[in-house]
Amino acid sequence: MPAYMIGVLTAAIVLGISFLTRHIDGSATMFTGGYFHVGVALGWMVSAGLIALLVTRYLHIVASVDEGPGLAVGYDALPILLLLAWVVTIAALVTRHWLLAAVGAALCVYHVAIVVPRFLAARVPRWAKRAPTLDIVVANVFIDNKTPDAAARQLLTTSADVVIVVESTDAFMAVFDEVGGRDTYPYRVSDPNDHSDYAVTVVCKRELGPRSLMTTIGPLRLAIADVDVEGIGTLVIGLNPMAAVDPGGMETWKEQIEVLKDFIPTLSGPVIIAGDLNTTRYRPEFEELLELGLRDAVDSLGKGLDPSFSLGADGVLGAVPAVARLDHALVNDCVFPLAMEDLEPCGSDHQPFKLKLAARRTASKE
Repeated sequence: MPAYMIGVLTAAIVLGISFLTRHIDGSATMFTGGYFHVGVALGWMVSAGLIALLVTRYLHIVASVDEGPGLAVGYDALPILLLLAWVVTIAALVTRHWLLAAVGAALCVYHVAIVVPRFLAARVPRWAKRAPTLDIVVANVFIDNKTPDAAARQLLTTSADVVIVVESTDAFMAVFDEVGGRDTYPYRVSDPNDHSDYAVTVVCKRELGPRSLMTTIGPLRLAIADVDVEGIGTLVIGLNPMAAVDPGGMETWKEQIEVLKDFIPTLSGPVIIAGDLNTTRYRPEFEELLELGLRDAVDSLGKGLDPSFSLGADGVLGAVPAVARLDHALVNDCVFPLAMEDLEPCGSDHQPFKLKLAARRTASKE
């Protein structure tokens, strides 16, 4: 059964239960007139929609139920959508609609359970306190950036060892080189034939090792830089899977994540996989990546709810604060994040960030 049908069925069941509330909670009748009755109806509809979303997400995790772009965006917006549960719960308590309040409270508990861990930083292991470090910047510079000069100069001022440039057009890289990028970051991995909206370039101050290459695995392009971190060969992999909202984007994105899941176990030593993944922490596919032994570096620093994507780069939408974190850095057990700094968007609809990462040769060493 398609995921949307499961969601519709779940919502219908919840709404059906709400019609029976008059036999359970005499004050909770619906659709019979009166201001509060309309409010109760809306409360049950909101609750039904949220429960349907959670059910489909759970079924996707345990049974690989397919979802379309609508559901994927719903998963991405889950922390925001669940704010509605608090409104429903408070309104139901004030108007003494106890069953609705109980349903809303259960949704609020779930909201707390998925949000609070994002604020908690992981303990820094002993080995990371004395390990060599690498500074990287992840920057989606936006293919239609109107101020590429400012964005390019900002990347240079970070003094990072490695910069992952997402949506790296020839025009932007030319500006980057003109303002000093070629001299500061002479070592690079890119595909000169990739003129799509999803091109990625990895630039580095240090000479790159033999594992560096631009490769295509199925529908996914990866820019792999083999960076020496005080004698430790560290793989920095830049990528930008397709956005689910593009035509055919959801199917392509899922295929790209599938090949990435197959590729990750073939890697050894310290690994950093970073870029605009076009997903939040809350899609089931993202959870599957973490199950391969990866951790979200931003999440580990207690900043997992800091958004990185805005609805626009300028104009009215550009004035709206960022709404979701689509830009990530995933690391394996040989890498641990120590610090993070958010940068200014500089004409992009994504907020770049800088990470300081500790690296070690193998996961077994302390």
